[in-house]
Amino acid sequence: MYPFTLVTDSTIDETASYFSQNDIKCVPLAFTIDNRTIEEDCGQTVSFHQFYDLLRQGKQSSTSQAKLDTFLTVFREALDAGQDVLYIGFSSGLSGTFHAGCMARDELAPLYPDRKIFCVDSLAATGGEYLLVDKAREMRDSGCSAEVTATAIEQMRLHVIHLVTVDDLGHLHRGGRLSKTSAVVGSLLGIKPLIWVDNEGKLSVCGKVRGRQKAIQYLADRTIREMSDKKQTVRICHGDCPEDAQKLADLLKQSGVQSDIRYIGTVIGSHTGPGVLTTFFFGGDRKPE
Repeated sequence: MYPFTLVTDSTIDETASYFSQNDIKCVPLAFTIDNRTIEEDCGQTVSFHQFYDLLRQGKQSSTSQAKLDTFLTVFREALDAGQDVLYIGFSSGLSGTFHAGCMARDELAPLYPDRKIFCVDSLAATGGEYLLVDKAREMRDSGCSAEVTATAIEQMRLHVIHLVTVDDLGHLHRGGRLSKTSAVVGSLLGIKPLIWVDNEGKLSVCGKVRGRQKAIQYLADRTIREMSDKKQTVRICHGDCPEDAQKLADLLKQSGVQSDIRYIGTVIGSHTGPGVLTTFFFGGDRKPE
């Protein structure tokens, strides 16, 4: 038996097999599109390609945070089994989901005085959140306690770098994740905005380039320059633009940097839209230019 139960939410944008094979509990967020509300399930109900096609057709997708009742159920099952809990959640700067996890902790903690529940705000999203969860998995598997692991994740979270380019900032503005001013700046003809996630776990426009190919080259160059260890595997995530993701991976490979590629899921994708392309990796301090 593992020393604690590791819990996260669906915004780490991993596969169903990743959660099951690594015994990680996943609390889903939900999205509503085309008059259907669906809890995220790794693209099983609505495929990622189908989802992004709906966005291209002009369909609007809204999102909702994970439910308190779901957190209570997941935490209670672990506590009843005699295990501590470590929850690593979607950035509080982008969603109320982490707060819901903290509410569940506060409600259950007095009922299980011999157990501990730790909630860590990842201040990250999608592949950045995944990097922290997977580090926690490694520590759990090596026998570390929930408390030791939580402390380590808190110390490394501001070294997870997010580099993002999107085709259209309108999705981020409509979802309340970006100001109107920033969205207007990025709407100029041929301009591709560049985005970071700051120390508060919020999105910040940090630059712009002209043209998609220059944006891809920027992601590759900046990733290589900012990486703290060239032996790490960079996580590339995309919004239904696999060719661009592969081109980015090839550019990284030319410098000896390995990467893996995942889709950005339906909740994050609701706010970034089709064509979003990202890299996530461990680097120095977050310092958007």
